[in-house]
Amino acid sequence: MRDSSDKRLIEDVIPIDVISRTSASEKVGGRVGHPASLHLWWARRPLAASRAAIYSALVPAAGRTRSVQELSDFFDALCTWGGPEQAVETARAEVLAAHGGRAPKVVDLFSGGGAIPLEALRLGCEVTANELNPVAHLIERTLMEFPQRYPGLGDDIRRWGTLWVDEAWADLSDLYPTVDSGTGQTMIGDSETDRRPPLAYLWTRAVRCPNPAAPAHDAHLLRQTWLGRRKGRYVALRPIADRDSWTLRYEVVESSTEDGLGFDPAEGSRGGEVTCRICGAPVEGRYVKEEARAGRMTTAPLAAIALKAVGRGRDYLPVGEYELPDDAECARRLAELQLEPMDESLPGTMRITGGTCMVYGFSHYRDLFTPRQLLALSTLSAGIRRVHDRAREDGMEEGRAGAMATALAMALNRVADRLSNLCRLDTKNEGGTNTFARQALPMVWDFYEANPFAGASGDVRKYLKETANLVDRLANIRNPAQCVRGSATALPLPADSQDAVVTDPPYYDNISYADLSDFFYVWLKRSVGFLYPTDLGGDLTPKRSEAVVAAYRHAGSKDAARNHYETLMEQSFKEAHRVLKPGAPLVCVYAHKTTSGWSSLVEALRSAGFMITEAWPLDTEMPERAVGRGTASLASSIFLVARKRDANAGVGSEAEVMSELNDIIKERLERLEGLGITGADLVIATVGAGLRALTRFERVEQDNGDALPAERFLETVQSRVLDAIFGSLAGVDPVTRYYVAAQYSYGYSPVPFDEANNLARMTGADLDSPNGLTNGANPHVAKVKSAVVLRDFEDRGDDERLGLPHFDAGGTMPLVELAPPTTLPLIDVAHALLWRAEHKPADVRPYLLSTNVDTLRLQQLIQALAGRALRSTPNEAKTREASAAERLLVSWRSITGDQGLV
Repeated sequence: MRDSSDKRLIEDVIPIDVISRTSASEKVGGRVGHPASLHLWWARRPLAASRAAIYSALVPAAGRTRSVQELSDFFDALCTWGGPEQAVETARAEVLAAHGGRAPKVVDLFSGGGAIPLEALRLGCEVTANELNPVAHLIERTLMEFPQRYPGLGDDIRRWGTLWVDEAWADLSDLYPTVDSGTGQTMIGDSETDRRPPLAYLWTRAVRCPNPAAPAHDAHLLRQTWLGRRKGRYVALRPIADRDSWTLRYEVVESSTEDGLGFDPAEGSRGGEVTCRICGAPVEGRYVKEEARAGRMTTAPLAAIALKAVGRGRDYLPVGEYELPDDAECARRLAELQLEPMDESLPGTMRITGGTCMVYGFSHYRDLFTPRQLLALSTLSAGIRRVHDRAREDGMEEGRAGAMATALAMALNRVADRLSNLCRLDTKNEGGTNTFARQALPMVWDFYEANPFAGASGDVRKYLKETANLVDRLANIRNPAQCVRGSATALPLPADSQDAVVTDPPYYDNISYADLSDFFYVWLKRSVGFLYPTDLGGDLTPKRSEAVVAAYRHAGSKDAARNHYETLMEQSFKEAHRVLKPGAPLVCVYAHKTTSGWSSLVEALRSAGFMITEAWPLDTEMPERAVGRGTASLASSIFLVARKRDANAGVGSEAEVMSELNDIIKERLERLEGLGITGADLVIATVGAGLRALTRFERVEQDNGDALPAERFLETVQSRVLDAIFGSLAGVDPVTRYYVAAQYSYGYSPVPFDEANNLARMTGADLDSPNGLTNGANPHVAKVKSAVVLRDFEDRGDDERLGLPHFDAGGTMPLVELAPPTTLPLIDVAHALLWRAEHKPADVRPYLLSTNVDTLRLQQLIQALAGRALRSTPNEAKTREASAAERLLVSWRSITGDQGLV
């Protein structure tokens, strides 16, 4: 085994509750000046988690002088966004001291949005940020190279960026004509004080109605007609059909109540299917898809949005009270710019997770923009090169001018994200959403077209200001990183040179970063492609070497795609092994929760020569109300810590590994439960620690001499962890023992009566007598023909008397006729508690106080109900009881208090 004298803090103890809380809270609010505001990137790690991982990987555990509470307080100050700079300075000094006063070298193999290398830079490290994707690479250079290399760059961005925007507005202002401040009529040529600029325009998609008995007319495909929904102010568009002209128009209706509108704005299309509002004919989704693919889907205007002439808020102007763009004129002016035609193809159907607009005939990136949007973005793109060239003529050095132009391109891409025809109206805030509200390009039936010069959603001046301010902040990190664009399988670093590898690898088949980032790549090519002919010289982003399981890139073969991913991951970790110094740690941030995803990572690390030494679960996502939500709140990230395995590790036996595994599980469960870790977090963290037993050997053989597959080992670890948790319930009542054993063995599927009855006898329960599990007013088990099915908390928990000491399980027998209250089934309390947590969260704590239960034993039961943490496949869903148990466990301490309820 490895000598523990060089153990790092991350291999000893870190306050994961603090790191999770600060990571989640970092994503709430405006986050002014946050590096993530520079440019969208998917699955970006929070700075808090990144900073914690780097600091604790570089500082030794030996000689730790802070108590557990002092350590928590220090991490709180260190990781909180906007926290005291003194904490960062202290951490930086400790990192340097741990490495003899020199800056430790840290490399991130998959840098992505740059959070990990940026925080390593902040902590005084010498950083290499490696990334294959050119979009992410330029984001990283703008975060970690240009601000530090060119002091005062923020002022250059403001000066030349203002010229850039002003010239673009001069070219485009006539396409966004102002409206009258009082009458709502379009005013051309009047004084500026009488005008308001439209903030945005609303559109719907339409197809020719298929009704053969009616004159030719369009069917509008609106999903809904809401404009604003706030307490005391409800605004919507009322459709008005004109049967004489066979057209549809809309009037703006406002009321102080929803009912006062007099119609239902939520009525509209679902998946493209709609009832024609003019003739009443059904318009099927299949027909809409066929028309769209044939190029016959059009758009129709709905309204324009402007600031109120008096007071705050929005005015909505119906068609006829504002000017519509001339698409032919936009196309003519676009051609005059002489930019490369936007002929890049969109990925095919379903190649992006959740991507659906492509099945409606969207085949090229130009299809994602209206003619006016294309012209606006192209004008801004062309303007960046003009401003760059003028800055050079003005005496600015080439590198600085390129950095300034790249920063402008970052702002342009933020505009593009808010200026496509896939943006929706956010009726709560009365503004526009961005294109990538999720990691997909979904179809939008009624869309929001922002005015990028109006000071609202998508405004270029806003993004220019934020970019310049961020560059100023980043300049305080004095040393630039080495930003490398290339494959993680071939790092430009010498062997045994790095003090740590900290990386966030791609998650198996979760996200196709290359496909998603092409949306931004096409605009980078047109704005700063002249500066980066190598990085931006391809048609789209490079995909052949991207580590992702994407079957469409391998002739539809999932096996070939999986082999591609696993090979690249193994080669990448071999590079990490090559460049790491002896005794230096590798920290891998991982979030995939399928057995296949984990087994691929484990095999890659083991094959590359690493031994996993530690695993910490973190919840790095936005906080949600833990009780009563629709999905379980799980730890979204795992810190897996690994070291170079002893070259003489040799071959281990399955029996040897399994024996060691039992000791690891016991120690790990005790330790993590003491830290308040529960649910899938507890299972995954224990599974991760159990990997030490497997990965400390070069190879582990089964009795027949075959290698023990990581996937099978993971299943075994998970089963043993659950066995250990389930074993802690050995002393509970027979009814609860049966319920947990049946749930663990069969889930909520029908089970033959005889088999279920045998299990009941084994646990000491009675299945079918008059007082058995299948009888009473609120039975635990339901009969289904010749089988039985467990009834879960939703079936049983709404009984207000369930689990209380005054009644039996059926709620029919007074207390005086009962055995002592402690003999009541604990599962009844669990079901009643879970039901309240989901439906009446305010009643959870009062109910728990009214019971007479051991809360530790109850917590263990709910942990058992939460079940498995790793899923067999991405589509395998948790049961509703397991998900509810997860949610309750997340909020357990806040419900029971730190000391529990006794």
